Amino acid sequence: MKMKIFSTLVLMCIICAIQGKSITTWEDIESEKFDALQMDPAYVEKNTHFLLWTRQNPVESVELKVGDENILKGSAYDKNLPTKIFAHGWNSNGYSGNAVNIRDEYLKKEDCNFISVDWEVMATGVNYMRCASSTTPVGELTGHLINFLVEKGSVLKNFHVIGFSLGAHVAGKTGATVNGLLPRVTGLDPAYPLFSMENTDRRLDTSDAEFVDVIHTNSGTLIDGSLSFPQAIGHVDFFANGGHSQPGCDITSDLTSACSHERAPEYFKESINSNIGFISTRCDSYSNYTQGACSGNPTSLMGEPVSASARGTFQLTTNKRSPFAKK
Repeated sequence: MKMKIFSTLVLMCIICAIQGKSITTWEDIESEKFDALQMDPAYVEKNTHFLLWTRQNPVESVELKVGDENILKGSAYDKNLPTKIFAHGWNSNGYSGNAVNIRDEYLKKEDCNFISVDWEVMATGVNYMRCASSTTPVGELTGHLINFLVEKGSVLKNFHVIGFSLGAHVAGKTGATVNGLLPRVTGLDPAYPLFSMENTDRRLDTSDAEFVDVIHTNSGTLIDGSLSFPQAIGHVDFFANGGHSQPGCDITSDLTSACSHERAPEYFKESINSNIGFISTRCDSYSNYTQGACSGNPTSLMGEPVSASARGTFQLTTNKRSPFAKK
């Protein structure tokens, strides 16, 4: 399936090249046409599921709904606890894979509410353009959920929204929609095709939270075999192993299973309870980092335990298999 997905993106590149356009920017396609691709809000609301797990229900989820106080009261949601919200990426879902792996690590680490944004219906299919355009309404709906939870007694400072790939832009739009400013949004290898640096309204950016941290593992253009933003787009950006490709992955596994792209949620998952941690050094380039030119620069942990005061571009290396954090 992922080979078909990548082939679809390559085909889109060819079409855009024939038309003299660049696939890497939203602006090349009129906003009205993209807006027309967005699904009806009622359809998005019907097919977006907010799945709640806590230590009281660590396996079986309860689906929360915006505005439904009875469901909220009947769930194990605790307004006094930290709330982690995770949005999955393209051709994925919110009830398996990365969502449940990250859920398990958080519930092991602390007593918290873990909510997965399951937008599988809008995120699945070879029509990547429609999937990408759906990040806006799904993110807005997620922002409305947070507003509802705050109205019912939750404190905004307790929320942390995390998104992988297209889900990173869902997380960004969530932050742009809430009443007030989220304390933190984390982008895990944010999707690059059809997004741009210029149009921050459609992508994750630093205005979406007090602190935006980003992990890059497959950064570059489609022509390079990459799927995520090559530029720094957060308050702090971590480029693991240079951010383009990861140890243990190669061109074949990147094309067939998005190996390097999928390392971002893997690294983040491991960081939640790692005793070692992903120690990173502030450095403007990977070449300078590997040549020792940044020795003595400030360091920071990547992932869940990152310091909210960290700023700039950080570099690090990892192991080629789990555990990925290096001693």
